[in-house]
Formats: sequence, C-alpha cells, structure tokens
Amino acid sequence: MKLIERLKYITISTRISILLGVIILLAMGTFSVFSLIEQKQDSINAISNNSEQLSQTIEKILRLSMLNNRREEVSAAINNIVGKEGIISVRILNHKGSIKFSSRPSEINTHISQTNQLCTNCHYQKNNKLVYNLKNFESYRINNENNFIYNCVPIKNEPSCYNHVCHSVPDISTNQIADRNLKTASFSHDSTQTVLGFIEVEVSIQRVISNLIKTRNKLIALIIILAIIASTITYFSMRYLVGKPVKNLVNGTMRVAQGDFKNEITPGKAEFRLLAESFNRMQTQLLNTQSQLIESEKLAFVGKLSDEIASQINNPLTGVIIFSEALLKSSNLPEDKNDINLILQQALKIRENIKNILSLTRYNKPVFRVIKIEKVLLRAVSVVEKFSSFRNIKIITGIPKVLPDISADAGLLEQVFLNLLVLSSNSMSSGGLLNISLSSYNNTVEINFTDTGKGISQDILQQIDNTEDKRGSDDYEETRINLTVCKDIIEMHKGKINILSKDTGNSIIIELPVMGNEQES
Repeated sequence: MKLIERLKYITISTRISILLGVIILLAMGTFSVFSLIEQKQDSINAISNNSEQLSQTIEKILRLSMLNNRREEVSAAINNIVGKEGIISVRILNHKGSIKFSSRPSEINTHISQTNQLCTNCHYQKNNKLVYNLKNFESYRINNENNFIYNCVPIKNEPSCYNHVCHSVPDISTNQIADRNLKTASFSHDSTQTVLGFIEVEVSIQRVISNLIKTRNKLIALIIILAIIASTITYFSMRYLVGKPVKNLVNGTMRVAQGDFKNEITPGKAEFRLLAESFNRMQTQLLNTQSQLIESEKLAFVGKLSDEIASQINNPLTGVIIFSEALLKSSNLPEDKNDINLILQQALKIRENIKNILSLTRYNKPVFRVIKIEKVLLRAVSVVEKFSSFRNIKIITGIPKVLPDISADAGLLEQVFLNLLVLSSNSMSSGGLLNISLSSYNNTVEINFTDTGKGISQDILQQIDNTEDKRGSDDYEETRINLTVCKDIIEMHKGKINILSKDTGNSIIIELPVMGNEQES
C-alpha cells in the first residue's frame, strides 16, 4: 500500500520517461528477436547450401575411385575433409542403408533404421508395399539439440556407373577382377536402379549459434543503453518544458489558496503561456473581488457603528424634542416661546442630519427602480449645504428641463453624490466654486462635478483599487476609499466614472445608461 501511495506522487516527467523507455525496449526488442530469427535461418540456409555443394563435389571427386573400388582413396579423402569449415563427419551409404564409408570407423558396415529420417525422406508405405519418390527427398535436416546440420546428396545410377566394366561383364574371370581390385558381388546392380546410395555430411552450426548469441547480447545492451539515453533526455526535456511550468502553476494555486494574490506566474511557452496568462488574470480578478469584499466589510462595520451611535444620540434627542414641544405649548411668554422653538428646530435638524449620515454609511444590496436623477442630486446638495464646511463654497447646479429616466438605486447614487461633494469641500478648505451640471446624449446621462480646489494626487488615482496601500495619511486613505466606493457603485449601475485632476481643480464625470439601454459589463 505504501508503494502504491508513493506512485501517486511520481511526476509527469518521470512517468513519461519511464513509458518511453518501456516502449523503446518493447519495440526494439521485438524487432531484434525477428531479426535474429531471420538471421539464424539465413545462416543455416547458407551453411546448408555450402555443405550440399561440398557433398556434390565429394561425390564427383570420389566417383572414379568408387567405380574402381579404390576404398583407400575414398577413406583418405573423407578423413581429409573432416575438420574443415565445421565439418564433423562424412559417410557414404548404399541404397539399402548400409554404411560403406565413414569418417567414424565404428559405423562402417552398420545399417541405419528404416525409420531414420534419411530413409523416410523418399521411402513410404503404399498398399503394404515400400515405395519411394525422390521428389520428396529433403537435402538436409537439423538437429537443434546438438546444433548440427545433416546434408545428404543422393548418388544416382548414371550410365557411366551401370555401363562400367565391372557391371557390364558379370562373367569376367576372377584373375581379371583381381587385377582391377574389383568384387562383382559388392557392386552388382543394373540400369533399372535409380539411386545407388547417399553421401551424408554432418556440419556443426555451433559457431553460428555462438555468433548469434553474441549479437543478441550486444543488441540487448544497445537497446538498454538507447532506452536509458532516450528516457534521460526525455526526463530533463519534460522537466524543463512541462515540469517547471506545472510546478509554477501549482505553487501559484497554493499561494492563492493561502490568500496571496500579488505574485504573478512567469509565462512559459506555447500552451503553458496561455495557461499562465489566464491564471494571472484570474488572480487579478480575485484580488479585485477581495478588495471589494474588504471595502464592503468596512462599510458594513461603519454602518453598524453609525447605527449604534445614532441610537445613543437619538434616545436623549427624542426626549429633548418631546419636552421642547411640551414647553412650547405651556409657555405664554413670547420670548420664551422663541427660545424654546429655536431649541426644537435645532434638535429636529440634528435628527435629520443623523438620518442623512446613516443613509451615507449603509451599503446594502442595490434595489433598482425608475428614478429621476436630478431629484437624487438636489437632495444630496441640500444635505451638504447645511454643513459648516460648505459655508464658503458656492454651488452652482445646471439641470436641463427634460432628462430621461434611469434605472438605479437612489440611495446608492445619493451616497456617490455625497462622497463627491465631501471630496470637493475638502479640496476647497478656504472656499471656492463647485459647478454641477447634468446632460444627456447617446442614451447616456452625464453628471459633471467641477471644482476650483487643489487637485487630487496621482498616487491616489493610481491606487484606487489597491486595498493594501497604507503609505498615505488619514486624508489620503479617506480620499482613496471614497473614490473606490464611488467607482464600485457606478460600475454596479453599468456606468463609468472619469477623474481629471489638475492643480487648478478637479473634474469628475459620471456616465449612466438611460432606461432600457443598460449593457452587461
């Protein structure tokens, strides 16, 4: 089980290298086996052909000696041939299977069995009679056990043989036969006889087998070396081309799983480049989503804190309003009524301001309805005009008589307008001019905030979506967060926000689609 568990962690490079090595071993091994078998057969055929030619040569050379019954010459020739070119033995048999000459003296005048392959090559039983057909004769046979080839050539009864004097004059005198060293009893045959006997040459193929074994061993070693070299090259190539990019992706996913979205993966080559670029885009999107979640959590916390503070203020404030109204009704003095009425109006104003502040901090799920954008804008302006920071700021609004309706969340858009108004007041701490204009064109409503205050820092504009940027002051962080919230809300409404900042002032342009022309972002 432990081995199986370890195999699961083998790298792709190792798996492919091992697979390639196995394929090479199987392919080249199979090819080598068939090549060796064919080579062995070709070698045996070559040896057989050579031994057959040798047998035919022996038969021609010894024919005259056998005709004249010069047995010593035949025996000497046979003994001289043995030992050359792998020849083990040579023997001559008559057609009855009797061995007349042999390089092994112990075999002379012995008979071979009728079941011997030499006999059954052409003799067979038919209708209880022994017949023969020379066409069935096989010139050689192989003894695989001892690695021998037995090549056999028939000695045919030619005219030069049966017309020889020893056969054509059977009543020749004994003295004449003695002079010719002939014995008619041993060579008596006529012209009807087809085969007189056979010359059999036994040749060793041990040297061929040994060479084939050496060749096989060399091929095995070569195949193994080639498989190792190919597997090694494949391993390092795959490790560089595949393993390294895959490892980078794995490390990247582990970093993302731990919440680190900053480090991008270095693009590789070919498909891995596309994969790395897709992963980096996904990482950027996750980072943006995380930033939005962090901002949402901040806004949710601020809203919850504001609710708590508002409840702590509203409770005693409600008592002040109730008692002020009671005193106003019971008092008969004009001067007292004026003072009490002033207290009541200021308390009501405080409660209205708290309500407006709470609407600014809440960041709930948007509820889209058909609204008049100019009404939302004027309501936001009426809220901030009461703040002391706007006493020295002149607000000019340019609103056309007719504007198309839009589908939006009025509360969220009011929050955007309030944030931008507060940003303008912060940039004009010594007073100035704020011009707000509305217009419509190409199925789009445009809201333009232009002030004469100091410009917004380029660092802030570049770091709007960077929640990890902590290098600025409190004002720096407040401005960045306000712009980030505005940007997210406008994009939620399928709109755009453009910020143009100079030393002489800022221009913030918001574009929102009119009713029925919203496009998926």
